[in-house]
Amino acid sequence: MTEALGIHRLRTFDSAAEAETAVLAAIAEALSAAIAKRGQALWIGAGGGTPKPVYQQLDTLDLPWDKVTLSQVDERFVPVDDAASNTKMMAEAAAPVIAKGMRFDTLIRDLSDAGLCAQQAETLLRGFNDGDAPEFDLTLLGMGPDKHYASIFPGHALNATVYDTDALVLPVAPASGGAEPKLPRITLTVKALNRSRRIVLYITGQEKRDALMAAIADPNPDTAPIGAFLAQCPVPVDIVWCP
Repeated sequence: MTEALGIHRLRTFDSAAEAETAVLAAIAEALSAAIAKRGQALWIGAGGGTPKPVYQQLDTLDLPWDKVTLSQVDERFVPVDDAASNTKMMAEAAAPVIAKGMRFDTLIRDLSDAGLCAQQAETLLRGFNDGDAPEFDLTLLGMGPDKHYASIFPGHALNATVYDTDALVLPVAPASGGAEPKLPRITLTVKALNRSRRIVLYITGQEKRDALMAAIADPNPDTAPIGAFLAQCPVPVDIVWCP
C-alpha cells in the first residue's frame, strides 16, 4: 500500500522481508543509474539494527561493486572496533560486497577529538567531489521512536544550527540527564543530507510509524527532528515501513 505524504510517499509492507526487498531494489536502481550516468556511485547509510539485514543482503544485487563507495549518515564517536560502532556493524554486514571491491569509508577519522574528527570527515566527503559538497546517489536513513534521525535528536542544542549551517559534518555532544545521545557522535548536517538524489527512510514497528505521523503533523525541530527534516527536504523521500 502506498500513501502520499505531501511530496513524500509511505509504502507499507506486510513483513520485514518484503520491506528489505523494496529497500534493496531502491539501492540497486539508484546505484545502477549513477554508474550508467557517471561511471561510479556514492551512497550513505544509517546504522542500527533495522538496516543491518539490508547491508547483509547487498551481495544479492548484481552490481559492479568496485564502482561503488559507501559512507555513513552518522556515527558514534567510539573506536571502529567497539561494540557500539556502526562502522563495525556495517563493515561486517557488507563484507561480501566490500570483498568484491566496494569502498567503505567511516566518518571516524580521528579519535583524539570529536570536532577534529568532524572536520576530517567533511574533508573526506568533499574529496568525493574535488573539494565541493558531494551529491549522494542514495541516502538510507533510519529513525528512532523519539523522532530522531542521523544523530539529530529532540531537545538537543544542535537543532538550533543544523538546519542552517554550511558545514557538512558536525560533532554531537552527549545529552545530559541520561537522555539520548548518551555517547558523543558525528553527524551529517541537513545541508549534506539535502544533497541526495534519492532518500529512503526505512522504519519498522507501530511505535515508529506513530512517531513519524506525529512528527509530520507537528514538525517542530526541537521536538520532532524527522518532521522538520521532511518539511524542508527538497527531495521526495521514499518511506518504507513494516509492522
